[in-house]
Amino acid sequence: MAFDLRKKILNWVKPWVEVPVAGLDISDRSVKYLKFRPETKEGEIEFFGEASIPEGIVVGGEIRREEDLVTTLKGLISREGKRLRSCFIAASLPEEKGFLRLIRLPKVDREKVSAAVRSEIEANIPLPMEELIYGQEIIESPADYFDHLDVVITAFPKNIVESYVRALKGAGMAPSVLELESQAVARAVVTDQTHTAEIIIDIGRTRSGIMIVSGKAIIFTKTIGLGGQTFTENIARSMEVSLEKADFLKKEAGLGKKEYEGKVFSALLPACSALAEEIKRAIAYYQDHSQHAHGMNPVIDAVFLVGGEANIPGLATYFSSILKIPVSLGDPFAYLQKKAPFIPLLPKRQALAFTTAIGLALRDRAVTSY
Repeated sequence: MAFDLRKKILNWVKPWVEVPVAGLDISDRSVKYLKFRPETKEGEIEFFGEASIPEGIVVGGEIRREEDLVTTLKGLISREGKRLRSCFIAASLPEEKGFLRLIRLPKVDREKVSAAVRSEIEANIPLPMEELIYGQEIIESPADYFDHLDVVITAFPKNIVESYVRALKGAGMAPSVLELESQAVARAVVTDQTHTAEIIIDIGRTRSGIMIVSGKAIIFTKTIGLGGQTFTENIARSMEVSLEKADFLKKEAGLGKKEYEGKVFSALLPACSALAEEIKRAIAYYQDHSQHAHGMNPVIDAVFLVGGEANIPGLATYFSSILKIPVSLGDPFAYLQKKAPFIPLLPKRQALAFTTAIGLALRDRAVTSY
């Protein structure tokens, strides 16, 4: 479910005019953007970039200083000129501010689902209906003999959505679609939407997102305040080195037990272990709910790591040994590669940090239920 703003905008755009879309990923400490060339050059990136967001402007996904964010976004336009200003913008909404619920409804006519969902939202989401923007998605059944419907509800506080729209418009951008980070990430990384169940771990600087994709739907998301900054600070404290040195050690040694006498590994272990425990809880949740929700694979097939901090050496191997599930780096170009294999101009290690922006930029190309 995404918040599509183009209906109003397209009232004054001639129907035969194709307006390009750029993905804009806004997080607490950075904003990343990316745009592909027209589909005639599948997978070719026209431009991309990144800018830092000073601390305190966006906190936990909430815009605290809107004017300062507008200034940062205006800086991107100054850098890219008409290339960014002339695009529609598909922007991310912070996962930690949204609500995602998997509910079971008695089998009713499809036209009656919305009324039933409204009742469930009032019972399951701790905000008044008038303060929410929400949508629902039915998990389609492979057969027609089930006596219930499984529905995924996604809801977002209206004031959060409106603050992002104001900031984008204030910077001179044309927001067209706002959607959860997990929707964009899944669109880029997941290629089989029918027969697999996968976990994607998006490890960023200040937080990590855990999402489960199964039965053509994102059925679980969770955000925890643990990311690359925590890893770096733990190394700095444990080894009594500067943050700059600690960041270097994290990227060079990672979870290699033999590197630096295992000191970097020991410093990283507590935070990595805590993240692994959160993944285990997500798996347990999925296994419990997949037993009654049709259309779902009862087994998690794989775990993919994305985000700028997914590149830590040995991280995928560590999680695989703990979870007993294949863990690997996700491919942010997986959707495009499935259509027509190509060699991305953006190296995979760098592309991992742009996974959300890539998924957002694919919004009008990919035919998915995300």
